[in-house]
Amino acid sequence: MFSSHRVVVSLFLLFTLALWLPSLFIPFWGDDYYFLTQAREAQVAGDSWWQPFFSESATGFWRPLSMDTGWRFVEQMLAGNLLYAHLYSWFLCLLSAGAVALFAYLFARSMEWPQAKLIGLLTAAMHAVHVASYLPLHWVAAMNSPALVFFLCITLSVWISLPRLTGGVRLLALVSLPLLQLLALFSKEAAILIPALVVALAIFLRDKQRYTRTDKLVWVLCVLICLIWLYFYKQFTPHRDSAYGITLGKNLMVNSLSFIAWIFNVPREALRLIVTDSPLKGVTWALACFIPMAILYAASYLKLAREIKWHQWLALAAFMVLAYGPYFVLADQAYEYYAAVAIVIPLLLVARALSATNHLAMGLILMGLASTIAVQGTRSAEYPAVISRAIWAENQLQWLSEQHIELPLVVSINNPHQFAAIGVPGLVWRLNIPREQILLANDCSENTKRRLQQNSAGNFEWIDCAH
Repeated sequence: MFSSHRVVVSLFLLFTLALWLPSLFIPFWGDDYYFLTQAREAQVAGDSWWQPFFSESATGFWRPLSMDTGWRFVEQMLAGNLLYAHLYSWFLCLLSAGAVALFAYLFARSMEWPQAKLIGLLTAAMHAVHVASYLPLHWVAAMNSPALVFFLCITLSVWISLPRLTGGVRLLALVSLPLLQLLALFSKEAAILIPALVVALAIFLRDKQRYTRTDKLVWVLCVLICLIWLYFYKQFTPHRDSAYGITLGKNLMVNSLSFIAWIFNVPREALRLIVTDSPLKGVTWALACFIPMAILYAASYLKLAREIKWHQWLALAAFMVLAYGPYFVLADQAYEYYAAVAIVIPLLLVARALSATNHLAMGLILMGLASTIAVQGTRSAEYPAVISRAIWAENQLQWLSEQHIELPLVVSINNPHQFAAIGVPGLVWRLNIPREQILLANDCSENTKRRLQQNSAGNFEWIDCAH
């Protein structure tokens, strides 16, 4: 790596650290409290850490490694401490960044590109600042995303290295692939598409390497593991929120447009403004993120147009669509981190283009500009933006922690969406109140002198009961 490149990349890494540092101070909210209370209940009940791998999930998702085990670690080993929980999320994100760097490096070596180490580092750095990494760093409950990226990229790294390995190292790689596939599946459902992603990569790299019959048999074994996992997944997730249902309708168009937005670093909150009450503000914000990325992608394409063949461009498109596949058909959910895997290959090609030019600094400035506008805008967005909801929830819980609370606690809600940032689990965790002593009702119970109610501004206040 040339000395000038070292300086530019080092500065970009410092920028990455500065961009994400505020995420350490975002309070718990929403699903965080659900998983914290669930982990505490499992500990009190004496449940084994292995139990989620063989039992029904109450969340509608079977993620025993990334979520059940992860939250048991946060609650039990880290004592549910907020800062430590965020540092744990940071650790997972660093692991995933390392896996992205390894994958990009090995991919570059397979393509026989010069400066493979620089390409790997650039890909990981750009992935780290991309808006797809936003929620996993700000919301502990999104820890499943970096876990998926880590295991998926490690698995793909082994696959693309396999044709060049020999002897005991090759045997170890073959044996590890089914295990890595299973670990990825236990982290997040999208890992079921790893065999398909391997095919897309094989097409991209077909002029450089070939797989043996043994390799293909291991691939078939991984497909069988995915099918067996899918059977148990359906058995262990009988109940699921309708928002995560699979449908084919206008959601397909909405999710497709969202996917394009994520690829161009446009945040979810900008899209929300466009379709709600501030379209001009939303469009301005989206364009401010889109234009720098469009320039970066266009310049990279022009640089690589002759180097990358038509079947490789098709393989790239297939990889991206497959990686985002399950999210195209979700009924009513779309978040940037769903594209955390799909964005890897485009950023890898951008890294290749930048490494072969004298415009590395300008390219990273464009990437940093788009990411800064996306991230800082999302952090400062007003309700119902996710960070705004988290801060509201923390303010309400701090106020409640200073109140004298008589049991049972009756809570009247006039904004369920806002209250979901706390939920009953939030009251249980922060106020140390038994779950059965919290009643959601519009009227007082016979044994209560006052109830908690949201006022017109959405904040809680006490209302005296008239018996």
